[in-house]
Amino acid sequence: MKITENKNIINFTNQKSSNFFYNINNPKKVHNLLSYLCSFPGKIIFSLTEEDSLKKILSFLERNKIYPQYIKRTVDINKKFDYFYMIKDLKNGFLDKKNNFLFISTKDLLTVLIGNKCISNIKKNINITTKNNFSQLVLNHPVMHIEHGIGRYEGLTTIKTASIQSEYLIISYAEGDKLYVPISSLHLISPYSGTSIENVPLHKLGGDDWSKEKDKISKIVYDHAAQLLHIYSKRASKKGFAFKTDQKKYEIFCNDCAFETTSDQNEVMKFVLRDMSKSIPMDRLICGDVGFGKTEIAMRAAFLAVSNNKQVAILVPTTLLARQHFENFKMRFSNWPISINILSRFQTQKEQDLIFKNTKNGKINIIIGTHKLLFKKIEWQSLGLLIIDEEHRFGVIHKEIIKKMYSDIDILTLTATPIPRTLNMAMTGIKDLSIISKPPAQRLAIKTFIQEYNPLLIRKTILREISRGGQIYYIYNKVQNIVNIAERLSILIPEATIKIGHGKMKNIDLKKVMSEFYNNKFNVLICTTIIESGVDVPRANTIIIENSDHFGLSQLHQLRGRIGRSNHQGYALFLVNNFDKITSDAKKRLEAISSVDNFGGGFCLSNQDLEIRGVGEILGKEQSGHIKNIGFSLYMELLKNAIDLLKNRKVSANKKLLTQSLEIELHVSSLLPDNYIVDINTRLFFYKKISDAKNEKQIEGIKYELINQFGKLPNYSKNLILIAKIRLIAHKIGIKCIKSNKNIGFIEFNRNNSVNIKYLLKIFKEEPNVWKMESSTKIKFVLNLKEDYLRLKWIIKLLRNLYKNNF
Repeated sequence: MKITENKNIINFTNQKSSNFFYNINNPKKVHNLLSYLCSFPGKIIFSLTEEDSLKKILSFLERNKIYPQYIKRTVDINKKFDYFYMIKDLKNGFLDKKNNFLFISTKDLLTVLIGNKCISNIKKNINITTKNNFSQLVLNHPVMHIEHGIGRYEGLTTIKTASIQSEYLIISYAEGDKLYVPISSLHLISPYSGTSIENVPLHKLGGDDWSKEKDKISKIVYDHAAQLLHIYSKRASKKGFAFKTDQKKYEIFCNDCAFETTSDQNEVMKFVLRDMSKSIPMDRLICGDVGFGKTEIAMRAAFLAVSNNKQVAILVPTTLLARQHFENFKMRFSNWPISINILSRFQTQKEQDLIFKNTKNGKINIIIGTHKLLFKKIEWQSLGLLIIDEEHRFGVIHKEIIKKMYSDIDILTLTATPIPRTLNMAMTGIKDLSIISKPPAQRLAIKTFIQEYNPLLIRKTILREISRGGQIYYIYNKVQNIVNIAERLSILIPEATIKIGHGKMKNIDLKKVMSEFYNNKFNVLICTTIIESGVDVPRANTIIIENSDHFGLSQLHQLRGRIGRSNHQGYALFLVNNFDKITSDAKKRLEAISSVDNFGGGFCLSNQDLEIRGVGEILGKEQSGHIKNIGFSLYMELLKNAIDLLKNRKVSANKKLLTQSLEIELHVSSLLPDNYIVDINTRLFFYKKISDAKNEKQIEGIKYELINQFGKLPNYSKNLILIAKIRLIAHKIGIKCIKSNKNIGFIEFNRNNSVNIKYLLKIFKEEPNVWKMESSTKIKFVLNLKEDYLRLKWIIKLLRNLYKNNF
C-alpha cells in the first residue's frame, strides 16, 4: 500500500518497524512512551481500524491529552496540528525518517492498553488482580509451580520437535536444573509474591522438600477455610430483620442529594437494598476511593433502617471524622424528623449519660461514634444497622467485639483500602464485596511526586498553593518534634500562616484548630496522621509528607485522599531523607503509590500491599504470617479450592488440596506465533487468560478478542484454542490423561469421574475396530485423521458426548 504526500512516496511495507511499544508492561514505561509522543518533533499518525478498538484507543489518547485529527490521506495533514489518525489496517508501526512521520498501528496501542488494565475490570472479575498479573513476569524473578515449587522465570522459548512447534516457559531450579513448561500448562504456575524476591530459596527438581511443604500448607489452608466458613455460616444461620422499602419516601430522600450519583454508586446501592431486604443479616464491604461517594450510600442505608423503626450505629476511627460525619448527616437528614447524635471524647460525662438514656428509649435514631460505641455498655431499643467507616483503622480486638455484639444485625463496611484479611474474605466469596471504581464528574487525578527532602522544593510547593488561594497539609508524625518543624517552616516561608494539630492536644484546642483550618483562617496545617480518615477540607489541595518511607501503603493512599476533593488540581509531595538508605519494602510502597492514581487505586493498592507484606495468616492477630513462603497467588488458589470443597461437602480425609494435573499430549503445534503477537508479555497475558478460562464461552470470547486486536488466527493458534476447550471438558469428566497422534490415542480416567457410560458402551458396540479397553480406567482408540485441526475437533466432539447428560 502506498500513500502520496507532496510527491514523496511512503512505503508501508519497506520501512523498519518501530520498537517503541515493545515491553510496555508497567505504568512508568507507559509514562515514558507518552512523554516521547508529546516531545516527538515531527507528525504522528495513528493508523486505526474501524472496529471496537477505535473508540477505546481514541478515548485512551484523549485521557492523556493527545487529540488526533482525522485525515483520509497523508496529503491532508495540517501543519498546525501534531497528531492525526487514519482508518487504515497497518500491521506494525514505523518511523519514516525522511518525512519525520511516526506511524503507530492499532496493535501497538492495544499492547499498551492490555498491559495496563487495572481497576475497571474488577467489577467483572474480582480475581483479575491476582490472575492477570502473570503478564508482568520479570526475568529472574521467582515463580511458583504447583508440582515443583519455587523456581526463577527465565523467559519463553519456542521448541520444534519433528514437525511439532510449541512455546515453553523456562523455569530454573536449585543446582542449575531447568524445567520447560508448555504454555498449555500455565494453570500450574503462579507469580511468587513473597517479601524476599531476591533471596528466596529455590526448590530442587525431583526433591521431596516441596512435596512435604505443600501437604503441610494444604492442611493449614483447609483448617483456615473451615474456620472462616464456620464464622460466616453461623452468621448466615441467624435470623435478621428484613427491611421493607417505602419507595416514595426513599426516592424523595434520594432526590435531596446535592450531587448526581454515578452509575457505580447506583449499582452498589441496588446490592445494599437487596441485602437489607433479606432476613439473613447483611455483611457487605464497599470499596471506593476517597471522595467516590461511599458516605451517600451509607446515608441511604441509614434512611432505610430508620424508616423501618430501627436504630443505626456508625462506627468511625477518629473524633475528627465523627464530627464531620455528624455535621454531614445532620445536613442530609435536615428535612426529616430523625434524631442524630455523636459520641466521642469531646462529650462530657453528663452529655454521654444523656445519649445512653436516649439510645435506650429510642429517642436517638442514628448515633455516630468512635470506639466508645464498642466499649461503653450501650443499650439499644432496636438496633438494625451498623456502618463501619475505614475498617482498617480498627484492631482485631475491636473486630472481635463487633462479632459478639452485632452478629445478628446488618453490617455495612466502608473502606478505600480494604485490609488484606478482609480482601481475602471478599475474594474467596465469603464476604460480599462491591466496588465503586468511577470518580464523580469533574474530579481531577492527584499529581504525585516522590522527592528527597529539599527546603527550596517545599517553599516552592507551598507558595504555589497559597498563590491560588488554597491550603496545605504538612504531615509530620512525631509529636515531640512537631513544634520545631513549625518553627523551621515559619522561617522558610514567612508568607504562610501556620498552625499545629495532633492527637495529644486538648480536645477543645484541637477542635478549634480544625475548625479554623476548615474555615480558611490559616493556610498551612502541620499535623500528624489525625487527618488520615475522612476529614474533608475543600480548599486543601496540596499535601506534603515528611519521611513518607515510614508510612504504610494504605496510610499514604488515605492521606493523599485528603486533597483534591473539589474540581481543583491536587498535588501530593512524598519526601524521603535519602533514597539510598530506605528499605526495599519502602521503595516498593512508594513505587506502588506513585504508579496508581487516586481514582479507584485503593483496591489495586490493597492487592499490592498484600504482595509487599506477604500473604499472612487469614485468621489470627498478625497479617503477615508463616504462609508467605508460598506466595499470595497460590495461597488464594488453595484457599478457594478448600472453601469450594467444604461448601460442596467434599471433605478430604488427608486434606490435600493440590489435585492431580491433567496431562494432554496431542502432538500438534499450538501457540501464538511471535510474528502474530510480537511482545512476549502480551503473549503471556493471553496464554494465561486462555489457561484461566472457566468455560468454553470465555475461550470463545478470548478468541474473538485476539482476532479483533491482531487479525485472523494462525492455524497454530486455532489449535491452542481447541486444546484449551479439550482441557476444560476433560477436567469436568474427570480425565487423568489424553494422548493422541495421527493414528491412535488413549484416554485414562480418574477413579472418580463423570463418564456417560451409556454413550461409551454404545460406541464400543457400534465401532469395535476403533475402540479397545486397555484397563478398568483406560481406553484406546484408532483413527486415521492426518489433519491436526480435524483430529482436535473429533476429540472435542467425543468428549462432549462422554460428558453429555451426566447432570
